[in-house]
Formats: sequence, C-alpha cells, structure tokens
Amino acid sequence: MGKVKYHEIDSNERYKIIGNFLNIVSGLNSKKEALDFFLGLLTASESLMLARRIQIAQMLLDGLSYDDIRGKVKTSNQTITKTDRWLHSEDKEYNKWLEKCLNKKSGEKKSRRRFQKSSREISGAQTVEKSNQLI
Repeated sequence: MGKVKYHEIDSNERYKIIGNFLNIVSGLNSKKEALDFFLGLLTASESLMLARRIQIAQMLLDGLSYDDIRGKVKTSNQTITKTDRWLHSEDKEYNKWLEKCLNKKSGEKKSRRRFQKSSREISGAQTVEKSNQLI
C-alpha cells in the first residue's frame, strides 16, 4: 500500500476513518486478539516503528538523554522529540494516564529482573547449603 497523503483527505473523512479504526481496536478483548490484529494488519516495519516509539517513550520516562536513546535505538532526534512532545502534552490528566500505561510495562520488566535476581540468590544459597550438607 502506498503512503497516504494526509492533507489530501478531507478532515471529515479522516475523522471517520480513524474513528472506525479506534472502534475496532477498542473492541479487541485480549492481548492475543490485539497481537493477531496488529500483526495481521501492519507490516513488520510498521509494527516495529510503533513499538520503537513506545520504547523511546519509556526510555524518556526512565530519564535517558536523547543521545543515550539515539545510541540504543538508532533513531533520529526528530523521532525522539516528537515522542517527547507526545509525552508532555498540555493535558495533565492525559499525561498521568499515559505515564501510568508506559511505566506499567517498565515496572513489569523491573519486577521481573528483581524476581530473577532473587531467584538466583535463593538458588545460589540453596546450592551452598546443599554443598555444606555434603561436607
């Protein structure tokens, strides 16, 4: 599919098209349905582009600098700036909600890392305890 020329589509038509898309997305009932829908709808490149923007937003919320993000994600300052503006709109309630959504995923990763570390520590302690029992 060729690129859509945003300004060549009437604003009412754009509103209907986007509204229809959002109605369909909001009707998805599970993560699996969402995954199947987006992976079926989007090209691999489009999926990656959207996922990268979320990744950039999470990095910005984690306090990484533009230079750090650019180095890790290999993206332009323009994309980082656009994502940063999205994170910091003038609507404070929207900002709180957005941060909560994005931090939820970051928080899951941090919790998982803490769990994995604790599991290794427990496992290591059990190995030492078993070794001591053998001696």
